[in-house]
Amino acid sequence: MDKIENHNWGTIFSDISQREVFHNSHYAEVVTNFNEPGLACAKITSIQTAGIELIQASFATERKLVLVDPENSENVSSSFILDGNVESQFALNNHSVRHWGNTHGFQYTPDFQGKHIILNRKLQAFSLSYNSNYFKSLTQSAGSAYLDHVVDCMERGETLLVPPGQLLLQPRMAELLHAIVQCRFQGLTKYLFIEAKILELFALQMEQLNTNGVAKEFWNPADRERLKAVHDYISQNYLEPLTLTGICIRFGLNEFKLKKGYKHFFGSTVFGHIYKLRMQTARQLLTSGQMNVSEVSFHIGYNTVSSFSAAFKKQFGYLPGTLKLHLNTL
Repeated sequence: MDKIENHNWGTIFSDISQREVFHNSHYAEVVTNFNEPGLACAKITSIQTAGIELIQASFATERKLVLVDPENSENVSSSFILDGNVESQFALNNHSVRHWGNTHGFQYTPDFQGKHIILNRKLQAFSLSYNSNYFKSLTQSAGSAYLDHVVDCMERGETLLVPPGQLLLQPRMAELLHAIVQCRFQGLTKYLFIEAKILELFALQMEQLNTNGVAKEFWNPADRERLKAVHDYISQNYLEPLTLTGICIRFGLNEFKLKKGYKHFFGSTVFGHIYKLRMQTARQLLTSGQMNVSEVSFHIGYNTVSSFSAAFKKQFGYLPGTLKLHLNTL
C-alpha cells in the first residue's frame, strides 16, 4: 500500500505536468496530471472562486493508494462521489468513514488531519472547500436549522461529519456536476457559469441536510441500499415499461417506502425521474439526428407524436420539431 502526502507527490510520481488554464483577480484554474507506471495515474482540476475551491479528482490505481492530509488546518467542505470506494480516517474521529459512488457528504473540522484509502482502484469525485469567513457570511441569518447548527459547531470548534453513504446523490446534483465538466464557455464566462453551478450544488445539499435534520427521519442501511439500487436500475432501464408494483417486488420495498424514500434521497418522484431521463434522451437523439420526431416519440414510450410534442415543450420550452432552430439561436 503506497502513501502519498498532499505536499509530497513529486517523490512518488515520476511524471507530473501542471497547466494554468486561467487566472485573474477572481478566478483561477489549474490542471495537474500525475503518472507512475505500476502505481497510478491521476488528473486533478482545481478551480478557485472568491470563497470556494472546486476540486475534481480522477484516479486509476494499480493497488491500494493512501492519500494523506497531514496539515493541521480548519476545513469546511462538501464531497460528491460519482464512482469508487474510499475509506477516510480523520485524526479527530475514532472510526473510519466509508464513501461509495453516487453519494455526497459534508464536514466541518477544526483539525483536518487524516488519510483517504482508495479501495477498488478507481475514484471519480468532486469536492467543494469553503473559506471559513466566506461560509459564515454566506450562511448568516439563513433561517435554516441545519446551517445554524453548522455555524454553531464552527464557533465551538466542534467536528461535524455527514459522510457519503447517508446522502444519495440527487439527479439534479448529477446534472450540475456534468454541466461543470462539459462546460463549453471560455474565459470569464466559463467561471461565472461554474460558480453559479457550485452555489446551486451547495444550496441543494444544504436543503437536503436541513430537511433530513428537521424531519429526523431514520432510514436503515438496508433501505438506503435498496433505494440506491432502485435509482441505479431506473437510470439504466428508464425506457422499459416500469411500474411501482414491479419495482417494489423486484427490490423488496413497499410502495409507501419507495415513494417516500425516493423523494427523500433523490428530490424527485420515481416517475418524475423516469420522465426527465426520457426527455433528455429524446433531446439527445434529435440533436444528433439519429431519429426524427416521430421515431423518437415511439422510442421513448409515447403512443402519439402530439402527446410527445406537448411533453417535450413542457420540459424544454419549445417543440421538438424546432430543436435545431432553437440550438442555432443559442
